[in-house]
Amino acid sequence: MDKKIKVLMVGYEADPFYKHGGLGDVIGSLPKALSGLNVDCRVVIPYYQAIKEKFISNVFNLKEERIGEFLIHFGEKDEQIGIYKSVLPGSNVIIYFLSNRKNLSYINTRGRNKKIDQFAFFDLAVSHFILWLRSKSKWTPAIVHCNDWHTSLIPFILQKQINTPIPTLLTIHNFEYQGRGSIKVLDLLHIKDKDVVEFKKGTPVTEINILGEGIMDATRVSTVSPNYAKEIINNSNCHGQIYSYMRRREREKGKSNFLSGILNGIDYNIWDSKNDGLIYHRYDISDWQLGKKINKEDLLKSLNLKDRPTFCFIGRMAKQKGIDLLVRAINRIVNLDVNLIFLGDGDSNIKKSLFKAQEKYKDNIRTEFFYSEELAHKLYASSDFILIPSHFEPCGLIQMIAMRYGTLPVASKTGGLKDSIKNNSTGFLFEKNSTRSLVKTIRKALRVYKWNEKYQKMTERAMKTDFSWRKSAKKYKKLYFEILKEESI
Repeated sequence: MDKKIKVLMVGYEADPFYKHGGLGDVIGSLPKALSGLNVDCRVVIPYYQAIKEKFISNVFNLKEERIGEFLIHFGEKDEQIGIYKSVLPGSNVIIYFLSNRKNLSYINTRGRNKKIDQFAFFDLAVSHFILWLRSKSKWTPAIVHCNDWHTSLIPFILQKQINTPIPTLLTIHNFEYQGRGSIKVLDLLHIKDKDVVEFKKGTPVTEINILGEGIMDATRVSTVSPNYAKEIINNSNCHGQIYSYMRRREREKGKSNFLSGILNGIDYNIWDSKNDGLIYHRYDISDWQLGKKINKEDLLKSLNLKDRPTFCFIGRMAKQKGIDLLVRAINRIVNLDVNLIFLGDGDSNIKKSLFKAQEKYKDNIRTEFFYSEELAHKLYASSDFILIPSHFEPCGLIQMIAMRYGTLPVASKTGGLKDSIKNNSTGFLFEKNSTRSLVKTIRKALRVYKWNEKYQKMTERAMKTDFSWRKSAKKYKKLYFEILKEESI
């Protein structure tokens, strides 16, 4: 039997306690899958006021308890950190919440520098919390698993400030977000200029890039799909200075394999048409044709749309998601006699363009400019296809969910979409950034849809594809062992 590894997973969100994006899904699910593989994985996030209120209202049907406190020196003050403990729902995985009224009650939205200061505070608190765990609970992580720029200062603080060189893995879920801001945060952390490798950028030196420092200091770095890792290494996605940090780390540390790509998974306890209480009618692979037919009938009736091939878009109305391609191609797509349903919120200009399209094509297009978990489930179950035209996509979860529900993805050939969709087998891939390729691929999907036998086979292959978190967790466990082996040499 493998030796049990102790892992502390750190992030700024974890479903269901606080969820802002896909990272919340990962930190709410991956530790549970790791626990089933003999990994003692625990989680720590900030104790936001929103989480406190949900505990008080018993939203989670769980209890939390205050188990201790400690002080950290941040800026000119000593700040008290409260420690609370609970478990991830449906598991025995321990989750800790770090509390500080001034710095950790809310995510700061008053500008990028305030947000950087806030997560610098959190990273300092987590680093000292590890010392508290060691002394008070006799539990010391063998690896600290950090996630995104919000936790990228932890490797630096552990190594150079509190002299606790625990191996670290930094998983980057989107290289676009790098934690750029004022270098004054170094004063709050009492970090000496000479200790900083990659904080500084620009001339004169006034700014920092926190993700860059994390890349330089973490024992290993990973991202959320193998193809996205290749794109970053080959500089085929433009993410500012990150490519230069990658090259510098490779030169200075002499290791070319420091970046791994592990595809995310989905939680089949939540996303499974067989047990989904939010859809109109439950179904599984044995009766999917009838199940999708009656779900679609109810959805189209509720939206006052005719029975046509139905495409949905679920996600943020943001440039990254490639919705600008859909806007430019919308006339050609509607002329194929299809329904288009958009669900999501975001950029006001994108929403205006879609609203104008809906006004022009009232018989074909519906827009819902908010995010509804219930409507998302209904769209996955009721649509024939899901459109994912992303300009870049580190991993993506919606294609995995859609495939589980028998909704075939029409997606850009990029990042995790390329890793998770087998072209012409479990979905359709088109050349990214190309409206011509998008429309051509939609036409191909419609031909397959009418050619019923091939459509059935593709749908069943998609539904059978394994995107369980256990599959991803096995790869993370292997990576943890590699890190520990490297550190012991």
